[in-house]
Amino acid sequence: MSSIKNNLESNYLQTNLNINLNFYIIMRKLLSFLVLVLFLSSCASGPEKTAQNFTENLAKGKVDEAKKYATESTGKLLDFASGFGAMELEPNFKFVMEKDSIVQDKAWVTYKNPKGETETLQLVKIDGKWLVHMESKK
Repeated sequence: MSSIKNNLESNYLQTNLNINLNFYIIMRKLLSFLVLVLFLSSCASGPEKTAQNFTENLAKGKVDEAKKYATESTGKLLDFASGFGAMELEPNFKFVMEKDSIVQDKAWVTYKNPKGETETLQLVKIDGKWLVHMESKK
């Protein structure tokens, strides 16, 4: 009788251990998946976010802040334009993206400007970071 009791207890403990182990494995996989999703969403520094940061800072007259989201040559254009006072301030501007297109290391983000018209920004990916790239019109 004692042998049967010990055998039942051993089976019960083994079953309980297997259930706990399976639960642990499932929870570990779920946690890993959630961490991956959070990591990928926190890396949402794609062209849309860059364009938003660039345009909103520029509209508020924060040229130095906007330059953080621009290529070096675009930064020089911004300095040139702001030096002539050629930049209109729109402190209440909110970025509204219309669409975006990404082809390898180039992207185009179409958005509504402060006047409600659509404009398209070109962005380039340099060292893994999206930057607005503007060329001077000749």
